[in-house]
Amino acid sequence: MPRPFLPAMMSVVMAALLGLAAPGARAGETIEQVLLRSQAQRLAERGPALNPSPESVQNLRTSFERLKALAPQLADVELVLVGGDLYAESLFGRRAVAVSPAVGELPERERLLMLAHELGHQALGHWNALAGLYHQHVPAAVRRELTDPVAGVLGQEGSALSWRHEFEADAWGYRLARPLELGVEDAVGLLLRQGLMIDSPTHPGTRRRLLQLRMLENELTGQPVPEQFRLMQVSWRGDGAGSGR
Repeated sequence: MPRPFLPAMMSVVMAALLGLAAPGARAGETIEQVLLRSQAQRLAERGPALNPSPESVQNLRTSFERLKALAPQLADVELVLVGGDLYAESLFGRRAVAVSPAVGELPERERLLMLAHELGHQALGHWNALAGLYHQHVPAAVRRELTDPVAGVLGQEGSALSWRHEFEADAWGYRLARPLELGVEDAVGLLLRQGLMIDSPTHPGTRRRLLQLRMLENELTGQPVPEQFRLMQVSWRGDGAGSGR
């Protein structure tokens, strides 16, 4: 839903590919090690959740367990509380979703959708797929002489895969949470909390994401999908990714 997960990872990977070493970068690191170290640093910068409202924490735990009850394959996924503003991230290398207490202050239906989206990344194995793509192109240590020749094609393929993952997590999460009496209007409220976002290299814009959910809702209710929706739809296989089209 809002964009905490892939942009942070993507920026780290692209920096590595371009040879822009972050402070404290370690020689000989693999892509996976870069991602894990960056994630740990990112969570450390947010810090722990200090004096969170007991009500918001309880809201989070209740919503998280409601969703996991609908997806038994996610029974072992943990909820990790972190500090800072509105934030949720499916963690790389862990069966866990990190969230800030601010998520617990959202209206319940928006909170369910935000958590369901992140659980979708876990259920669909998106971190492994994305790490696999980077490892395919950069199987050894991240060094400029190895990454420069593949940076262009890897950037394109990574962007296309990120778009696909966001659409998939949106759809998976919506299907999971929909029986809990929510609908597209709740997704509208959640996605617009950050304003109307345009296409980026890692995420399709707000209009595209809402269009997919409206089409999905029509399909789930047996309603015809308006032709203008089909004409407006852009594939998540990369055509238009990051172009603003």
